Amino acid sequence: MNERTGQPTTGSGAAMGFICGALLGAGVALLMAPASGNETRRRLGETARRLRRDVPEKARGLANQARSTFGALQEGVRQGITEGRTTYEQQKSVYSNEREGA
Repeated sequence: MNERTGQPTTGSGAAMGFICGALLGAGVALLMAPASGNETRRRLGETARRLRRDVPEKARGLANQARSTFGALQEGVRQGITEGRTTYEQQKSVYSNEREGA
């Protein structure tokens, strides 16, 4: 649970944080690399354009992956509950039959 918003947290938020941090680190590395001012500005511009193009697409992919994973998890829980109920009913019947036969 996100303490600030009260919304449930998702893996996609953490992944986006990681991606943004990595991109910020790449920008800092460009600034720290020994290159001329023109070369550094050119690289920063290219990186900014690439980020503007790639980040929304990656974010959509992460969101889709999170939805898919959550859906699979929900289905697994439903299946586990169904199997648990079935086993419970079977064992309850066995126990009742043994008590009546004893």
